[in-house]
Formats: sequence, C-alpha cells, structure tokens
Amino acid sequence: MTSSTPTIFVNLPSTDISRARAFYAGLGLTIDERFCDAESLMVRVSDVIHLMILEREKFASFSPRPVAPEGTVGALVCLSQPSREAVDEFVGRAIAHGGRDNDKTQEMGDVMYGRSVSDPDGNVLEVMWMDMARAMPAEDAAV
Repeated sequence: MTSSTPTIFVNLPSTDISRARAFYAGLGLTIDERFCDAESLMVRVSDVIHLMILEREKFASFSPRPVAPEGTVGALVCLSQPSREAVDEFVGRAIAHGGRDNDKTQEMGDVMYGRSVSDPDGNVLEVMWMDMARAMPAEDAAV
C-alpha cells in the first residue's frame, strides 16, 4: 500500500466473526485471509476501501471511548453502487445472508436512489446510486 491514494479501513464491531464472514462473503465482497483470525475479518470493498470486522472486545481495545452498546448506531457506512438496480440487488443479497432491511429509502428521481440495510450485528450500510452528472447541476441550483 504505497500508493499516494489514501486507503480507508472502517472498523466495525461484531459478536460473531463466522456469521459476519458468511454475510459479507454473501454480498460478493472479498475476504482478505491475510488479515483474518478468530477475532478479525478483513473485507475488501475496493482497492482502497476495507471493512475490518472485529470482535467487540478487540474493537474496544482500539477505541479511546466506550463502544456503543449493541442495538445502537455509531456510524453509517455508505457504499455506492453503479445503478438503481444494483442497489436493490445488494440489499436483496444482504437480506438473504442475514441482514435486515431498515425500511429507509431515499428517492430523488433520476438523480439519486438509496436504501439502508443492517448487517447481522446491526452495523448500518447505506447503499446508494447517484447520477453525478445530474446531481451536480441540482446541487449548484440549490446553493
């Protein structure tokens, strides 16, 4: 990782690494076994985006403050998709592999479409598609 492009590692707590492995693999994401053990799972989203799924105790060892209690939300991780259909397909795969549809849809016509799903540990994944060419003029007009 010597590129000048920043790499992001999003750390998420888990109560069951095996269950998390099945969920994220079911989404079609790659598990990087070089960085996995009984307490950790590294999920490759792209060349520069990775999810580090950590047992709650290990997660807590990195945090300067207490870990949010189970059932609460500490962050929303938004993952873009190439189309509206891909958003729905991603959410469908998530539900099929133990995720939960959060029944939150964002609809902005032909500019943006998003949905919200939680992984089996309750970590929230916002899944969205945006037509950047249409979104930027809409943003400029709103300013």
